[in-house]
Amino acid sequence: MDLTPSAVEPGAGVTASGHGCDPQAPVDVTMGEVAVAKTVAGADGAFEVPLATGAADVGRYQVTAKCGRTLVAPLDVVLVGSIGTGTSTLTVILFFLLLGGWYYGHRLVSQLPARRGE
Repeated sequence: MDLTPSAVEPGAGVTASGHGCDPQAPVDVTMGEVAVAKTVAGADGAFEVPLATGAADVGRYQVTAKCGRTLVAPLDVVLVGSIGTGTSTLTVILFFLLLGGWYYGHRLVSQLPARRGE
């Protein structure tokens, strides 16, 4: 069985898919001990179903599909954070480049000899 994606934040959607089930067999999917989906395998024994993960706690879960045989896959529920974006990082870099350019230019100009009236 495949889970797409195999790592999610709490409450995010996951799709389970698999093959090798009995044709037209009912497919019961559980996450740990909790039922999260039901579907019916196709004539070729394949299935695809969205999982109702709800607000599962952070951790690793075993997702099991029973359909005449048992298919298993791990699902990681993780916390996702963002420290910053590329745009804000670029802004900070540009700020310091401009500050450094101003400072260097100011020092360079202050070292030039004073021009006397021509």
